[in-house]
Amino acid sequence: MAEQPSWQDVLDLIAQLNESDYESASVQVGDVSIRLSKNDVGFDPGQVAGRVGAQPRIETGFDTPTPSATQPATAAASATQPATAALGDTIDAPMIGVFYRRPSPGAEPFVEPGQRVEADTTIGIIEIMKLMNPIVAGKAGVITDFLVTDADAVEFGQPLATINTSA
Repeated sequence: MAEQPSWQDVLDLIAQLNESDYESASVQVGDVSIRLSKNDVGFDPGQVAGRVGAQPRIETGFDTPTPSATQPATAAASATQPATAALGDTIDAPMIGVFYRRPSPGAEPFVEPGQRVEADTTIGIIEIMKLMNPIVAGKAGVITDFLVTDADAVEFGQPLATINTSA
């Protein structure tokens, strides 16, 4: 049986969302899917467990996730498209969390701008719910720049770095 998040983990996610500029978040841990939103964007009111005052909406379930349950709200996705188009090839965040360029405090960064990477090269990690998730380049090329700094909160689809795939 997969580990399930505690209520404290859920409350921590709510606090993180409330303190951020993000409108919604979707997280899956094992067979538990959690969707949070400060508004109704991207949520079907018939599927939501409830809402108390101005608190984010919470939905938990044990069903097999559908693609729409793990994708961001349409408004959030379209908000990142113009910036991405202007940047060229980017390496985007596959989830929300805190992005770190180093494996641990004081360590050297995984990669530096100007360094050649392969598709499976780790360029950083995203921490969410105390889990460290390696982020790989996904394509071969030369990292031209990082668009976020170490320990920045990032959202799903946000460009993390630019990469020149023709180099």
